[in-house]
Amino acid sequence: MKDLLVYHQGTGTIIALCDEVYLIDPDVLDIETLDELESGATVSPIEHKGWRLDNYNMTNLFFGE
Repeated sequence: MKDLLVYHQGTGTIIALCDEVYLIDPDVLDIETLDELESGATVSPIEHKGWRLDNYNMTNLFFGE
């Protein structure tokens, strides 16, 4: 299995998918716009985090393994 990373070009942030990473709907966040996140706003813990992105399911998505 490949070790996949998520990269944010604007901040240079790299997140390994072996960490707990989630795809979330912005409507569940307590923010007005996504610009608030880009400007450094933090998100309080979310009860329903969303869909887990991990090496296993993303490898299957991209590489059909």
